[in-house]
Amino acid sequence: MKKLLPAAFAVLLAAGCATGNAPASNQAGDKAEITFSFWGTNSEAASLKAIAAAFEKADPGTKVTTNWIQSDYEQKLQTSIAAGTQSTVMEISNTSLAGFAPSFAEQTVDPGKYVQPNISAAMQYQGKYYAMPFAAKPKVMAVNTDAFKAAGVPLPSATTPLSLDEFEAITAKLSHGDGKARVYGSSNLWFRGWLTAAGGSYYTTDATACTFGDATGVKTAQYVVDMQKNRYSPTSIDIQGQDQAQWFAAGRLATYSDFGPWTVADFAKISKPGWTLVPVPGKGFPMEVDGLGIAKNASGKQLETAKKFVEFASTQQVAQDLLIQGNTALGVPIIEASSPTLEKVLPAGRNLAAFTTALKSGVVGASVPKEAQISGDAEKGMTSYTALGTGKDDVAKVLPQLAEKCTQALKK
Repeated sequence: MKKLLPAAFAVLLAAGCATGNAPASNQAGDKAEITFSFWGTNSEAASLKAIAAAFEKADPGTKVTTNWIQSDYEQKLQTSIAAGTQSTVMEISNTSLAGFAPSFAEQTVDPGKYVQPNISAAMQYQGKYYAMPFAAKPKVMAVNTDAFKAAGVPLPSATTPLSLDEFEAITAKLSHGDGKARVYGSSNLWFRGWLTAAGGSYYTTDATACTFGDATGVKTAQYVVDMQKNRYSPTSIDIQGQDQAQWFAAGRLATYSDFGPWTVADFAKISKPGWTLVPVPGKGFPMEVDGLGIAKNASGKQLETAKKFVEFASTQQVAQDLLIQGNTALGVPIIEASSPTLEKVLPAGRNLAAFTTALKSGVVGASVPKEAQISGDAEKGMTSYTALGTGKDDVAKVLPQLAEKCTQALKK
């Protein structure tokens, strides 16, 4: 994360992105008016603006002024909070919640309203809810059906994940060729994702220690290194500056394991090679959950309206259906009634229902203050010293050392 800009300048930048009346102020008095800050692409912003408009229609007399921050979102959010000009409602990811919780009002969340308990739990920090969930972002795996057919390999189950050993055996059969004509059985393997798939974790559940250097972490790292060494998957050097989705479209990948809901629109354009979706092997990848926090200094009618808005976005089908715009998905709806909305975006053969399966079993990690900095330092070490990146040192030696440094950083 870049250094914070001077407060006045950063606030002006954030206000310049507003799509309604500017300043995201919390001084609306008796008016049923709130401001709402969020990040995202054009299509993601369209979803959130549509939800805001739907709320105004459902609750006549209210006004939601949207503030779309298109870059350096958390940095600008921090600056606005420090200046006391933050929006009434602010989008936040579960991975960043811990760093913002002191600035958010505590909320009441009913876990029974969502398809699984992890969704609401993702919005907790130190046992209290500081945001209301509204979208989940589980990952699934795309498979090149043409490549499987050509290799005589049966397609993986549409509902039951492969084991990691089964996945390695399949990618070995699907990999062939040399140079730029090489077809890899798998896309590049994201260590943190495959650690979760193997049943490990980056942090303890109470976020007091880093655990990626334990036995499961070392074994998983060696699994990734071996997959690259055997050329079943490309290295980070192979893919540097390149889009693996384009590799898949060109037929260079038999499987693509970093497929989030935002990827649907790009893959909707791919007719050749044939493709479908299946679960990520093992226990799946970490699932991000996005929520809506309410400014701690909101009060009166404004606080009441903010609570209504986040409840609307989180639990009402009319709002949850708006997470899908055309064939683009901001995230996967988190209530049962809206589950079919994403599944129907593409023909049944594409199996977008895999997202629903992943949503119901998704693993949500602990929220850690300064997570981007702490994990970034650890991953920089992994890529510098081991074959997870450009290094050559033994992962069994390096990962425990990095994990210890990571744990010390958590305690500061």
